[in-house]
Amino acid sequence: MGPIPPNQGRDWPTRTTLQTMNISNLITALIIVESSGNDQAIGDNGRALGPLQIHRGVVQDVNRFTGSHYRWEDMTNRAQARAVCEAYLRHYGRGATTEQLARRWNGGPTGDRKSATEAYWAKVKKQLK
Repeated sequence: MGPIPPNQGRDWPTRTTLQTMNISNLITALIIVESSGNDQAIGDNGRALGPLQIHRGVVQDVNRFTGSHYRWEDMTNRAQARAVCEAYLRHYGRGATTEQLARRWNGGPTGDRKSATEAYWAKVKKQLK
């Protein structure tokens, strides 16, 4: 039996777990949805920064559980923003589906249980195709 062919023309598999999916592709989709790729974006009345629209609390959370020293003011740096996002998703996404990861990014660690994040997932899912 040969390798499983790539997902050609089918919908993004929402059951893919963090361990088997390419998290980089998800983060790229999140960037498109969050800021249309604008590294200097400021949103949420000045409370969210950068390509991933990161709030101060997310940076503090990542620093707490990874021992890192990211600064919220540096979240306009795409490489740092991606690293913070990846750390956040890995911490809060063990065993999670792609949909759960996206919704947690949008709505916090329990965001996948909030109906308010369903429309966000629909936008991210479109970018993953």
